Amino acid sequence: MTAILAKLSTSDGRGRPHLLLPPAGGTVRAFGPLAGTAGADVWGVEYPGHGDQLAEPPASSIEELATLLAGATSKDWFSRTVTIGFGMGAFVALETAQRLGVSPGALIVVDACAPQRRSPDKNAKAGASAMGRVFGRTGLTPVAGYRDSPESWEYALDLLLGDLQLVNAYRGPARTRLACPLAAMRGTDDPASASGDDATGGWRVWTSGPFVGRVVPGGYLGVLESGREIEFWGRIHRLEAAFLDVQPDVA
Repeated sequence: MTAILAKLSTSDGRGRPHLLLPPAGGTVRAFGPLAGTAGADVWGVEYPGHGDQLAEPPASSIEELATLLAGATSKDWFSRTVTIGFGMGAFVALETAQRLGVSPGALIVVDACAPQRRSPDKNAKAGASAMGRVFGRTGLTPVAGYRDSPESWEYALDLLLGDLQLVNAYRGPARTRLACPLAAMRGTDDPASASGDDATGGWRVWTSGPFVGRVVPGGYLGVLESGREIEFWGRIHRLEAAFLDVQPDVA
C-alpha cells in the first residue's frame, strides 16, 4: 500500500513547497484549479483507494495514512513545507509530524475541529442519504466534478463514507505540540462551528509557536469552491508573510 505525493504545480522554486492534504472523500483532483493559481510549488497527497490510487486497498486508520505519508517524504522536506490540511487532512498532518519527529514549516488547518473538541461518533450512524445531503453542500464536490454523473456521485459518496469511518474511529494524537506557526481557518456557515465546536481557537494548544484563527465567508470547505482560488492563496500568502517573513505575491 502506498500514499503518492503528486506534484500539482511548479514555480521558480525559490519559495517554500506547499503540501495539500485532502478532506474525507477527497482526491488530488479537487486541488487542480487551486494549485494552478498558487504561484508556488504545490504537492498533493493521494490517499490509497482514492483517485489515481484507486487500485490500492484503503487505509484502515488515520494513523496508517500518516505512517504512509511519513514514509513517502523526508524530515528535511517536510520541515520546509507549508502544510495545509483540509478537514480529515488536518489530522493526517498532525500524525505525520509526530511520526517524522519534526514540525512542518507551518501548518494551516481548514474546517477541521480541534482534536480535543471533536465528537468522534457524531456521524457514525449517518446513512448514505444523509451524508449525501451534507456532501452536496460542500465546496469539494463541484470542484472535483462529482456531479457530472450518477456514477461519479456514487463513487465520491463511497469515498466519503469510507473516510468518515476513519475519522469516527480516530481518537486524536498524543499531546505532543508542534513547534511551528499554526493557523486555523473555518467558514462562517460551517455546520460544525454552528453546533458549538470550536474549529479555530481550539487549535492553539497544538503548537508552541505563533497561532492565528481566521473565520472566512462560506460553509464547510467553501474555500474550495470554483472562483475562490485567488482569494484562498491571498489569505495563505498573507499568513506566510506574518509567520515566515515571506513576501506575499497575491493581493
